[in-house]
Amino acid sequence: MKNKYAILKQIIDLYEDYEQEEKQMSLLNFAHWIIGKLNDEPELDKKATSYKYSGPYSAPSSLFNQFNEKTRFLETVSRIARYHEFYSRKALKDMVINTRLEFLFLQTVHLMEKAKKTDLIALYNLEYTTGMDTIRRLINNGLLFEVQDESDKRAKLLALTPKGEDILSQSNKNMNDENTMFFAAISDNKWKKILPTLEEIDEFHNNIYKKHGSKPFAELSNLMDSLKHLYK
Repeated sequence: MKNKYAILKQIIDLYEDYEQEEKQMSLLNFAHWIIGKLNDEPELDKKATSYKYSGPYSAPSSLFNQFNEKTRFLETVSRIARYHEFYSRKALKDMVINTRLEFLFLQTVHLMEKAKKTDLIALYNLEYTTGMDTIRRLINNGLLFEVQDESDKRAKLLALTPKGEDILSQSNKNMNDENTMFFAAISDNKWKKILPTLEEIDEFHNNIYKKHGSKPFAELSNLMDSLKHLYK
């Protein structure tokens, strides 16, 4: 019972962070902010991270090996992405930015020089609220600022501040170290061989996601079936 109010205490602590980051505060905005925060930092969900596997199998892989090959492939890719996210947060710990997504946004704006908010969100196939929450944090932390779009006076573009350039330079080193560490025990020949296949799968489904994402599953399934002969 001593942890009866642990979640309420955590919400209060998060609200303090929310107050510092947000200028326009509301209950709905706070709810969206918490969702974005948990998406970026899932370790904050203490119940989820405190659970350890204790099932009948010697390791989770023993269970996954019983799945069909397509399921094993997709679940393996998903798990690898989570490991990368986990290591990235550790690499960025104690910096102004502390998530892979914040780093990617800074890096992308740097490469594009100026970028629309919607382009950033669409590029990484994010939920709108998640993308906007990340952009707001970067602006509130003085890493991004908005400038007038010269080709469209009604629109604004994002650009890096001098502080943002400095933080990006620092975090680039940390993320390069994370990338090197991630593949340290894997032969370059092995992961480079599967990269073209993964990029082909990504390109195919990215087009489907962007052009037909609003369709129901049955229509998507029929679409895939009609396209399969063009890609095999």
